[in-house]
Amino acid sequence: MERPENPNDVFDPMPDESPVRPVADTPAADQRAQAMAEARKNLLAGVLWCAGGLAFSFITYYFTSAGGRYVVATGAIIWGAVQAVRGLAVMLKIYYGEGRFSAFWRTAAIAVCSLAALVYLGQLSVRMLGGEDVQLIETEQRYACDSLGLRFRVPAGYTALETSGEPETETTYAHYNISTYNQDIGINIEGVIGFLDPQEIESAADLAEYCTNRDSVYYNAGIIAPTQQVEIGGRQMLNSEGRTKENPGLIYSVFDLVHGNTLVTVSFCYEEKSYGKPHTRQRIEKLLSGIELY
Repeated sequence: MERPENPNDVFDPMPDESPVRPVADTPAADQRAQAMAEARKNLLAGVLWCAGGLAFSFITYYFTSAGGRYVVATGAIIWGAVQAVRGLAVMLKIYYGEGRFSAFWRTAAIAVCSLAALVYLGQLSVRMLGGEDVQLIETEQRYACDSLGLRFRVPAGYTALETSGEPETETTYAHYNISTYNQDIGINIEGVIGFLDPQEIESAADLAEYCTNRDSVYYNAGIIAPTQQVEIGGRQMLNSEGRTKENPGLIYSVFDLVHGNTLVTVSFCYEEKSYGKPHTRQRIEKLLSGIELY
């Protein structure tokens, strides 16, 4: 039997040998792709709005002088958080439905870490808004502790003085505490009676070794200024400054005074952004001038 002529010497494909054509995407796959794209868009937009609102709030707060006004972008922060959560929920649902469990858990882990960071920043925002109810006394306060031989005057604008004391026991010295604070600074005065031997400790300079050893333990996040002798209001005292791990973001400034056999330690704490500013030092010196030893 003769073969039919084929000028190109090419056989026509049999019906079952037709080239395989790509299968068109199903409507369900198209919907998932559109939903994923929309979810990513919402997540990105939400994160940008939330981060931008927080950044704007902290920048205005940082550059505001003490007692000034600042802006907290509450609307941008909340709207951004809501959009981000919506986008994240859709992404996790799609990952789980497609069986992409590694992507599901990876995204969930990132979300948990991001949520923890937002909660922390949210707490800072609440503090900035004045969420803590602080009652400040509008008049000058006076306090006298005859056991210490100490009087203290604190100007208006601080919380009510908190005082406490413990008598001497067989194992402890008698000690007394006085404390107060406002939005800018906190102060604590502690007097330990009988702690010093007047024959060995005659002035603040004689406390240098003790204060240096104490500060190396107390400032467990770093010493800013080591123990040094200063004179404020004609009174000699030792001063040191540093940070603690328990209260990051705060600066502590400690002053030690000798009063007979009593060690008087005055501690101030304030936000790190106020460190080195003239008004901070002026406020500390004013509070120290309100301490009278008799």
